[in-house]
Amino acid sequence: MKGKQYQAIYKKVDRSTLAWGITIPKHLYKDFQAGKPLKLGTSRHINILWDRKKYSAKLNHSATGHQKYLQIRYDTNQDLLKKLRKTFIQSYVILKSQKELFDATEEGRQFRSQLSGGQQEVFIVQPIDPETVKFVVFIQIRNEWNALFQRLADENVFSWLFDNEKKYLVSRSTDWIRVKDFNKHKHANNVIYYLAHTKKKLLYIGKAETLGTRVRPGRHHQNMLADWDLFRYDVIKPEFSNILERLEDHTIRAFASILRNDKDYSSLHLSSYKLVNSNWKKL
Repeated sequence: MKGKQYQAIYKKVDRSTLAWGITIPKHLYKDFQAGKPLKLGTSRHINILWDRKKYSAKLNHSATGHQKYLQIRYDTNQDLLKKLRKTFIQSYVILKSQKELFDATEEGRQFRSQLSGGQQEVFIVQPIDPETVKFVVFIQIRNEWNALFQRLADENVFSWLFDNEKKYLVSRSTDWIRVKDFNKHKHANNVIYYLAHTKKKLLYIGKAETLGTRVRPGRHHQNMLADWDLFRYDVIKPEFSNILERLEDHTIRAFASILRNDKDYSSLHLSSYKLVNSNWKKL
């Protein structure tokens, strides 16, 4: 509804804020959908308005098991991530260094994803309409090191220094699941998925931002027959969602090197299964 005032969030800056996005509290779902309900398993484009500049993002309504989430996702918008990290540079440096220290000591230390009161920076996340959310700085901590740290962040030095925190691309891998149970998994986000036709010995590999919007039981997928009967998927960590297509391509080529395929790709033919993907490059 135009002109309606929606309730805002006073968001504490934490690791997720600086890496991929914001999870909306359940009691504010209606405010952030702003009169335009978003079905579970779908997303829509939104603009984040900050200092008179618009940044592209997504409002994403998803689920993991029985847990439902409404999230603002901007993991692929490097301009917005850079602005967040430079604006809240103290939080960025402290959280990065805490994680580095935690990884180095391994045991006997509990890592904090949020900062203590005296270190905490805060910004306001205000829904304006169904396609617009506004960011406003509320608490920003400044000191004599800010200018230096901001320049280092601008040059991506911190990502290089603390890169060992990203040890794994995948947060979860499923077993093979029967197609009758597909609806229980259709809301999975950022996945590399595998479809198997066990009678014809066929395998298809794909990617999906949301599994159920890309895959439908009883539907063909390129050369995969509609009556495929098993599936599984790997959930890619949010910070790597921007390379989902490259992960898909790499996975397809890896399987092509051991299975029969239609591309004359050099293969060991270690299985009776055949890879049926057609839209991929041999390199």
